[in-house]
Amino acid sequence: MKTSIKWLISFAHAFLLLGFTAWWMNTGFTYGDEQLLIKWSSILKRVVFQIDKDPPKKDFIFINLAYEKALIPRADGLGNEVITDREKLAQFFQIVKQHQQEVKFTFCDVFLQGYSANDSLLQAAVNGIDKIVFPTHSDGNDHIEKLDVDVPRAIADYRMASSGFMKFKLFQSDTLPTVPVLLYEKINQRKLIYNKGFWLDHNRPSLNSMIIDYQIRAHELFEQGEYPVVTLSELLLLPEEVLVNEFLKDRFVILGDFNSDVHETVFGSTPGTLILINVYLSLTAGQHLISIWWLLFLLAGYLVFSRIMLFPLPDDEEHPSSWFGPLLGSATYLAVFSMISYLLFNQHLQVLIITLYINLLRFVIQQRNSKWSKGDFKKWLLELRETYFNFK
Repeated sequence: MKTSIKWLISFAHAFLLLGFTAWWMNTGFTYGDEQLLIKWSSILKRVVFQIDKDPPKKDFIFINLAYEKALIPRADGLGNEVITDREKLAQFFQIVKQHQQEVKFTFCDVFLQGYSANDSLLQAAVNGIDKIVFPTHSDGNDHIEKLDVDVPRAIADYRMASSGFMKFKLFQSDTLPTVPVLLYEKINQRKLIYNKGFWLDHNRPSLNSMIIDYQIRAHELFEQGEYPVVTLSELLLLPEEVLVNEFLKDRFVILGDFNSDVHETVFGSTPGTLILINVYLSLTAGQHLISIWWLLFLLAGYLVFSRIMLFPLPDDEEHPSSWFGPLLGSATYLAVFSMISYLLFNQHLQVLIITLYINLLRFVIQQRNSKWSKGDFKKWLLELRETYFNFK
């Protein structure tokens, strides 16, 4: 076969891999085994090359609501249930409202369902605050759940795998924006839209799902104390002038239960509130944007990979199974490819799923060039299941 024909076929195959990558990255699925690649890519970038910079510490204040609890009657039976104390929230937001021009934005990660005698106080305190959002959830029918207090809200749902949180969908059901999207749009004066199957940010193509960067990690927040963390009760003991000038002015105010609402991530246990904030920070960093240079990088990388994979060197053509070698060779190439993509473009690639396709292709090639016994075929299927079908 002519060399030009080989490169043409490789080019077409590179486009196939590019399309598959785009489709998989926009789904909500991940391989559990990919967390190791993601973790080491981040360590390489932050520790070895020291490329990443932490967000300015003076821009944030984290308010822990873990100790601000109250009891309300259960709506579906006898007894009581525990909620965040809405009277204290009302006191705090009354202060925020009076000084809202000095506060950058407020995210209160409290799900306001369940009737409380202090709901009217909280409602009156929140009314008139422009730069604030609360979480809600999707009801499964492309609508968001109604809260018992009428507040600005957005969806805070995300998929949790058995191996922990890795990937976040910006829009649920394609069109319902999540909390990070609302924060990004309000704070940065941007607008993400969905149009004919594509997401756009100021006419730039955007991903809808992404593996987020943890610019603020839990150990930095709680163990190393790099960002201010206080309780609401402590703040309310301060004179209003001190509270505003020392803790709220020019800051992004983030309230949540940092003790109970905790999930496993590739970097250890992380409060759900912090996960949402890190998604917002990833949006601000432009991690969701698709650049032409990134696409050219992917196309070039897949072109080289396809050429080597589909058309082995002449010395190996007599042994068609050996040119492909162990699957580890392909996985290593794609893992390094993903790391380079992250270092250069801040984009993690979900490449392990591509190795499933490559292994299937390898099977087809082996079938054409040799006869497999039923035992060989069964062994191959078992290896395939154990290696690839362990994603959530």
